[in-house]
Amino acid sequence: MKPAAKVVLAVTGILIALHAPGYAQGPGPYPYMESLRKAEADVPAYAFGATSDKPTEQRRAMLQRISSPLQAVAVARAFVGDTEGAQAAFDLPDLQAGVRAQGKADDLKAIEDAPVEDAIEAIVAAARTKRVVLINEAHHVPMHRAFAQKLAIELRKIGYTYLAAETFQERDEGRTMKGYVNAGFGFYTQDPVYADFVNQAMADGWNIVSYEASPESMTGTPAEQIDARERGQARNLVERIFAKDKKAKVLIFVGYGHLYKSTLPNGMVMMGTYLRQMTDLDMLHVDQTAFYAHPDRSAEHPLYEALLSKPHAQAPFVLRTGDRGHVILGGARNYVDMHVVFPRYALRHGRPEWLETLAERRPHEIPPAMLPVSGRRLIQAYRISDGADAIPTDNVLVEAGKPVPKLMLPKGEFRFAFQD
Repeated sequence: MKPAAKVVLAVTGILIALHAPGYAQGPGPYPYMESLRKAEADVPAYAFGATSDKPTEQRRAMLQRISSPLQAVAVARAFVGDTEGAQAAFDLPDLQAGVRAQGKADDLKAIEDAPVEDAIEAIVAAARTKRVVLINEAHHVPMHRAFAQKLAIELRKIGYTYLAAETFQERDEGRTMKGYVNAGFGFYTQDPVYADFVNQAMADGWNIVSYEASPESMTGTPAEQIDARERGQARNLVERIFAKDKKAKVLIFVGYGHLYKSTLPNGMVMMGTYLRQMTDLDMLHVDQTAFYAHPDRSAEHPLYEALLSKPHAQAPFVLRTGDRGHVILGGARNYVDMHVVFPRYALRHGRPEWLETLAERRPHEIPPAMLPVSGRRLIQAYRISDGADAIPTDNVLVEAGKPVPKLMLPKGEFRFAFQD
């Protein structure tokens, strides 16, 4: 059989390779659509509206019981580019809480008095006198990965050379010799935004380090297993970086509260605290999981709207105090050093605006021949220079009969595939 003819289109600095007469179909390195189908099938129908005849407390209890399956749906939707659907699924249990909480007076006063500073500039300025920057993410919010990518570019310029991430599963750094992320890197790097972050880091010369604790080390009661994981993560970072390089400057990308720098009220010690104890280094702990927009505004942090009232809050920012420190809100004063606050990004071309402003991508039409006649289809764009096992540069979910979103792509040459 003769190979398919190849047509290359140049569009605004982007070369897109179209393979005629058809496009590649199949799961590729990761079966996104099959994973989405399975995740959604694990959530009972009542989660998406069938509980409306139940009292609020009963609905909330029912949803809390399935919070883990809902989180799996959120991650699966994020992987296919459905960021709004991801957040909506994740927020469902909390939306049944009833009356929205109000911000405390002292926090509101602190917000009113504090000047705004660009978040990237503030973190980089603080990082100059540190050896370690820890920044977290919500695992269903790719926007946090886009911000981390932008931050990593600037930290590299001031001498940071090690990128450690919770999701990296392979300690064999030889895997990075390919120069692109594939399915073996880790679970959350199946997200195209996360993969692009790591691809950029490898291109910029970062040393990629895994540090997750081995499952065999996590035994005992649930509390003991958590402690073993946190302690094991910190120990791996020490052994794999600081014991070998006494001058190492490290960016650590974690999930949620693993970055906390102080013991929690219940006595739990997180990885960030253990790492400080083991290294005696001065570190910067940056939270970006509290203050960002949700599809249902009642799920947002009660202080978020007040933060958005600050002038010049059109890009991610932090709040300064009078002594050039940073305002920490909502009871987090002992646990992090600054909060990143995200603006309320609009949807443009069916995609979140941060893909343009943070990830620096541009919208491009999906080739009409790839659109589904019925049902849902995942449209995927891969860099031509990457191997067949690469993670896509972009995924976008298209449903027949609904408005067609656009691909969001950086500069480069791309091939297309789809999954039904």
